[in-house]
Amino acid sequence: MKKSSKLFYILIGIVIGIALCLGGIGGFLLWRISTYEKEFSRIDAKVEEAIKRLDLPLVEKKIKKMGFLPVCFGVEETLSIPFDYSLDRLISQIEQEFSLPPIKICQIKEENLKDSYEILVNLGFEERITHTLRFVLKKVKIALIIDDFGYSKSRAVDIFLKELDIPLTLSIIPGTEYARLIAEEAHKNGKEVMVHLPMEAEREELNHGYKWIILDKMGEKEIKLATEKAIKNIPHAVGLNNHQGSVVTTKERPMKALLEVVKEEGLFFVDSRTDPETIAFSLAQEMGIKSTSREAEFLDNEKKIDYITKQFQKLISLAKVRGKVIGIGHANITTARAIKEILTSPEGKKIELVYVSEIVD
Repeated sequence: MKKSSKLFYILIGIVIGIALCLGGIGGFLLWRISTYEKEFSRIDAKVEEAIKRLDLPLVEKKIKKMGFLPVCFGVEETLSIPFDYSLDRLISQIEQEFSLPPIKICQIKEENLKDSYEILVNLGFEERITHTLRFVLKKVKIALIIDDFGYSKSRAVDIFLKELDIPLTLSIIPGTEYARLIAEEAHKNGKEVMVHLPMEAEREELNHGYKWIILDKMGEKEIKLATEKAIKNIPHAVGLNNHQGSVVTTKERPMKALLEVVKEEGLFFVDSRTDPETIAFSLAQEMGIKSTSREAEFLDNEKKIDYITKQFQKLISLAKVRGKVIGIGHANITTARAIKEILTSPEGKKIELVYVSEIVD
């Protein structure tokens, strides 16, 4: 046999061998794809049944290609967690619903993000992920003002300043012994600072003992000078709210004078609403000052953790309706401990705490 003929037959053999190999590989890939599709269909049906049992609204569903030779499909679904849903049992429900054969839970991961609480669940079979589910709860915005700082450097003050590593707005009474020190420490520890300006109350006995207090009988220049000095006494202040003030906040003349200083200093204003007839917030709005007002009861009219917790729940409910809301408490140790407990509870995952400056208009 000629050498050229031998080479021809060798090449034919190689080609046939390659064809057989490719055919084998192709057959194997087709078998793998068929097996995957059958298993995927079984899992997909079970996942959809489990989602229906959880009764959570579907926001979005995507089917995408995954992998290369063989090309497989995966599902990504986003589900909304209703605000009133109990978070303390949600993960156990997810584990229970998605642990039924043939589904395998590959991963469950909680993500407590700034504006949402999310649970990421990867499902599949063997080591292959077929479904990625994202359960999302949109948080409500709550800004907490803690009033009456400046009188002491107590254990409660230390908790608010250092142990509660959260956005808080601390309102400090100017002219008090520890006012400047607390303002500096608050700023250093990432807290927002406000001036808690004393204003005349109806009860005469409440109007004494302050270095600067705005009284109805004061003239315009006197009011402006007192307000300016009070603001200068609190370093890093970005806003101002009234301490007491059931008389002054109902009167346009004194409120307009002090609000002109607030505007000149570039501060925002919060009406603590110590009197139902207050005009302070509406006047601030008319004057073009960034402002807001207290819309819920004070958190700690009673210095009991159970009471504060119930008040906080009311605040959360109000925030659910309005999207954002301000709550006001005071610088005492019971309020500090109650806030700490609430924020570390499952309910705390529903809240995006922000500074007051982030929600004033």
